[in-house]
Amino acid sequence: MDVLTSMVIFCRVVEKGSFSAVASERDMSPSSVSKHITALEKRLGTQLLGRTTRQLNPTDAGCEYYNYCNQMLEELSEVEASVSRYQFETSGTLHLSIPVTFGELHIIPALWMFHEKYPDMNIDLTMDDREVDLVREGVDLAIQIGPLADSSMIARKIGSTERLFVASPEYLAKHGEPETPTELKQHNCVVLSSMMAPGEWQYTGPKGKEKVQVSGNLTVNNPAALREAVLAGVGLAAAPVWLIHEGIQQGKLKVILKDYVPITLDINAVYRKRLYVQQKVILIIDHLRETFKRTLKKTKV
Repeated sequence: MDVLTSMVIFCRVVEKGSFSAVASERDMSPSSVSKHITALEKRLGTQLLGRTTRQLNPTDAGCEYYNYCNQMLEELSEVEASVSRYQFETSGTLHLSIPVTFGELHIIPALWMFHEKYPDMNIDLTMDDREVDLVREGVDLAIQIGPLADSSMIARKIGSTERLFVASPEYLAKHGEPETPTELKQHNCVVLSSMMAPGEWQYTGPKGKEKVQVSGNLTVNNPAALREAVLAGVGLAAAPVWLIHEGIQQGKLKVILKDYVPITLDINAVYRKRLYVQQKVILIIDHLRETFKRTLKKTKV
């Protein structure tokens, strides 16, 4: 039997002076109540209650045990009340990990608005384009773009990022413009290494979903570096719209292969599996999701 439950029942029996009263209170049979008391006495090797036909009275050992149990249960109740408040509080520190370039452009501005709503909450921010180990690194929440490698985590979609095939006019003037994705194999492609399959570009075209294996002489681990390389005429890229929309609008980048669109990537809020999700995690997820609905819409081309 569960010792803690037996201790609670024992204390109530001492206070009520009756098995049947406690049984009625806890919606159980008097014999079940008696079994809990007997189990405690067997465990402790001493009698806790003096039983007569008319009443139940604690023995000396029972009185001492009752005092200890009562004090412990009160302290346990206080601890549970104190700890459970973390589930609902909107203060304290949230350890947040975000990707570098997307974080600079879209998450950090959103965090300032979040602080206006919840001024008592602190954010310990880490910026990293790799997939972080939430447990080992003590991270409460990570924002990640694209498929997840760790299926043991919970991921909530809070947005999506459309992508386009692009190149600079200078590159296209020198090397020509591909007319089909297959022709990408003949071009220098700038590859983002943080993707799960960096050299495999998946896209949707007239025939549905397809993929092409590309290569190039430059691989980068950061979207900003990808953008700068393409602007400099190094090669072609499959780049997120939020990263390149200004370059397209300014004529510094040109969309190619317009009938073929790289697959859209989910923006996920990732956190550990727990029985209860902390309120501060829920609040920041909801805030970012609503913010992205506005900010990412502005980047469409």
